[in-house]
Amino acid sequence: MKNLILLTSLAFMAFSSNGQDWESVEIKTTKVAGNVFMLEGRGGNIGVLVGEDGVMIVDNQYAPLADKIKAAIKALSPKSIKYVVNTHWHFDHAGGNVEFGKDGSIIIAHDNVRTRVSTDQFMAFQQNKVEASPKIAWPIVTFSDDLTYYFNEEEIMIHHAPPAHTDGDAVVYFKRANVIHMGDTFVRYGYPFVDISAGGSVNGMIANLNEVLTMINDDTKVIPGHGQLSTKSDIIEFRDVLTDIRDQVKKSIEKGKALDEILSSGITKKYDKKWDGAFIKTKDFLTFAYQDLVK
Repeated sequence: MKNLILLTSLAFMAFSSNGQDWESVEIKTTKVAGNVFMLEGRGGNIGVLVGEDGVMIVDNQYAPLADKIKAAIKALSPKSIKYVVNTHWHFDHAGGNVEFGKDGSIIIAHDNVRTRVSTDQFMAFQQNKVEASPKIAWPIVTFSDDLTYYFNEEEIMIHHAPPAHTDGDAVVYFKRANVIHMGDTFVRYGYPFVDISAGGSVNGMIANLNEVLTMINDDTKVIPGHGQLSTKSDIIEFRDVLTDIRDQVKKSIEKGKALDEILSSGITKKYDKKWDGAFIKTKDFLTFAYQDLVK
């Protein structure tokens, strides 16, 4: 688990290929349910749907890993990759757009993803400037709310979340297989990264989790943005932790407490052993919650 958290942390913090040992990365394939698979490498988990119509993937990690990812997909299906769905714009999930776009794959994402990948961005949490992607990497099918696709005998619901991890998040639900890909609105490395500078919101993340819980059932397989294959009960635990901390931060703000006082108050003590991670520390998540609630 510690190794997973470390790798996830490195993946998040390296939004360019500089200094990365891409040759050592191995792509692991896991059958999830039906014709849906999960690929793990470096960066966000990839969902893969295969069938007679071709291949659809959800997210694509980093551009330097594209050939390895394509090889792993080719082992599942000889068909072409027709569609690429971005759950959000961050490069550890959508960095491969440029390589898949060159192959003619149709990139699908929320309107705000196209806006962000087509313009320079600044990630305040990491003090990191992210340059606009080449045009070939921009989504060419966008949506403002929900979108439904029928492909490979699957009904695929692409649901736009309220501003959560970012302002352009989507979750992808393969209804027949009963598999949902959550992007980074649900992760398994500990406290989540809420990209406030990209329109993210702790309140929105909790709202999205509540929406998703009405869509799925106890048998649903859950692909998180990062980490191991999960279940509905894992989402419930994640939602409950975030809700409790959000509510306590809100009460502290209402009492007039400043951020420094909240950070030293110990309100997350019962969670920190499990949730304080290598990437997002307790103080980081409390700061996200504070920034979201006071704005």
